[in-house]
Amino acid sequence: MKDKLITALADALEMESAQIKLNDSFRDYENYSSLTELSVLAMLDSDFMIELEMEDFNRYRTVNDLLHLVSQQK
Repeated sequence: MKDKLITALADALEMESAQIKLNDSFRDYENYSSLTELSVLAMLDSDFMIELEMEDFNRYRTVNDLLHLVSQQK
C-alpha cells in the first residue's frame, strides 16, 4: 500500500518516488500548487476510491497522513 501511494503521489506531483518521504509535508514540495493539489485529489479518487472534499483534504499534512487515510479505507 505504501509503495502504491508513494508512486501515485510522485506521479501526481511530477516527482521521483525516491524524493518522497513519509514524514514530509507534501504541500511543501517545490512543485506543489493548486493544480497539483487537484491532481492529488484525483489520484486518491481514481487509485484508492477515496473521495474527499477540499475542506477534509486540508486536514492531511504529511505523506504519512495520506498513507493512514488510504490504509483505513481498505
